Amino acid sequence: MRLQLLPSLIGGEGRAQLLSSYLIGERICIDAGSIGFQADLDQQLAVRHIFITHSHSDHVASLPTFLDAHFGVGADSETPVTIYATETTAASLRQDLLNDRHWPDFIRLSDESGKDLMRLQVIEAGTPVQVEGVRITAVPVDHIVETVAYIVEDDSSACAIITDTGPTDEIWQRCHDVAGLTTVVLESAFPSRLQWLADVSKHLTPTTFQTERAKAPHPDQLQLLAVHLKANQYDEIVEELIALSLPGVEVMEPGREYQV
Repeated sequence: MRLQLLPSLIGGEGRAQLLSSYLIGERICIDAGSIGFQADLDQQLAVRHIFITHSHSDHVASLPTFLDAHFGVGADSETPVTIYATETTAASLRQDLLNDRHWPDFIRLSDESGKDLMRLQVIEAGTPVQVEGVRITAVPVDHIVETVAYIVEDDSSACAIITDTGPTDEIWQRCHDVAGLTTVVLESAFPSRLQWLADVSKHLTPTTFQTERAKAPHPDQLQLLAVHLKANQYDEIVEELIALSLPGVEVMEPGREYQV
C-alpha cells in the first residue's frame, strides 16, 4: 500500500503542512484539504473516493475545486466521486460548504438533474467500508468537533491515520486488533511549551505524542509519522521530537511516497 501526504504549497515544494490530504494509492484520499489544489490534474481525476475526518477548513478547503475538476472535460467516468463522512460531518459539509453561498450545492444539483455527478455517503464509526480492494474503518478520536481517525487495510498491510486529536483511547484499542499494522500517522501540532493551547484545542505536543505512541501495539516496531506541525513552530516541534529519540518516529514529508 502506498501512502502520501500531498503538498500544501503552490508548486508542491516546501515542508509546511498547512492542509491535510493523504493519498492512498491513486484512487483514495483521506481528507480534502489540498487534493483540489494540486497542479497535477491527472492526479486529481484519478481519485474517486474521499474520506473526511472532520469539518475543519484545513481538511476540506479544496473539496469544492476538486469536485469542480471532476465535472470538466475529460472527467467522465462510470463511477461518480464519492465523499464519505459521518452524519455530523456530512451535515456540516452541506450546511457550511456545499450550500450555494460558499460553493454550488453539487448534491442538490445531482438530484435535480438526475445525473450521478457525485455521492455523499454517510458512514458509521466502527463499520468498515470496502473500496478499491481496501477496507477503511472510521474510529472516533477526541477533537474539538466530532472527528474520526481511519484504519486502512489491504490484504498485506495496514495503517492508521490519526490527524487531529488530543489524548484518546479507542483508536489505540482498535489498532491492537489490526493484523499487519505497520504505519501510524499521528499529529503533533504544538510545541510542549504550548501544552495549554494543545489541551484546550484538543491537539498533541511532542510530550503527549510520546504518551499516545506508547498506547500503540509494539510502538518500537512501527513506522510512526508525525504530521500537522504548525508552520510557525515547525522547527521547535521537530527538535523536540528528535530529542525524544523514539524508534521509528519521523516527520512526514509532503510529496514523498511511503510504503505501508
